[in-house]
Amino acid sequence: MVVPKMGTVITGSQSEERLDMLSARMKEFDLSRDQYEWYQDLRKHGTVKHSGFRLGFDLMVLLMTGLTDVRDVVPFPRTHGKANN
Repeated sequence: MVVPKMGTVITGSQSEERLDMLSARMKEFDLSRDQYEWYQDLRKHGTVKHSGFRLGFDLMVLLMTGLTDVRDVVPFPRTHGKANN
């Protein structure tokens, strides 16, 4: 969900579950077969489609409150350079 003047509030994706397609994309991006062998092994014995989404909670609160600056709704204000103090 994209909101004008705010940006993306909710995004989603689906993982590739087909081993042949996964292997082809890994080859296309020159990824090491050895490094991702465990992940490909999960697909060898069959799998199901998996999907997910991310909700930008701060942006959703911003949308619901009608405020215009996300810094006004974050639960833990962030100050540049002060994270460890």
